[in-house]
Formats: sequence, C-alpha cells, structure tokens
Amino acid sequence: MNRWLRMFVASGAVFVSAQAFGNSISHPLSPKHQLIACMTKQMSASKTISYNEATKVCKAQLKAQTPTLASTAVSGPVSGLGR
Repeated sequence: MNRWLRMFVASGAVFVSAQAFGNSISHPLSPKHQLIACMTKQMSASKTISYNEATKVCKAQLKAQTPTLASTAVSGPVSGLGR
C-alpha cells in the first residue's frame, strides 16, 4: 500500500511539473482568435455597437498591427557570406 501511494504521488508530481513547464512558453494568438478577443472587448465596452461594426473596427486594428512583408524583408546578406 505504501509503495502504491509513493508511486501515485511521484507520478502526480511529474504530471503537474510537466504542465507547469508546458505553460511557460506563450504562443502568439492566431489572427482569428485575436479578432474574436477584440470583438468581445469592443462589444462588451459598448452595448450599442453592432457585430458588423465591431468586425470592421477590429479588422482595421489588426491590419494596422501586422507588419508587412516589405518591412520585415532583409535587403542584403546578414552574415556577409553572400555573393
């Protein structure tokens, strides 16, 4: 009985620590989830805003936040090893 209790406690500690380490890395939200979060915030802040208006406002906000490919592109070799 004592052996089973120790094994149960040890396995529980392993699972809890694995979850703690797994949650330490935060992944960025997908654009769809960002849109949903923004719309929820907009619609809860103002009861008079419609679903379509909240969608337009949030899409405009998300479009302004995302960098364009031209601004993130590297124009030359970074390491100096290119031709």
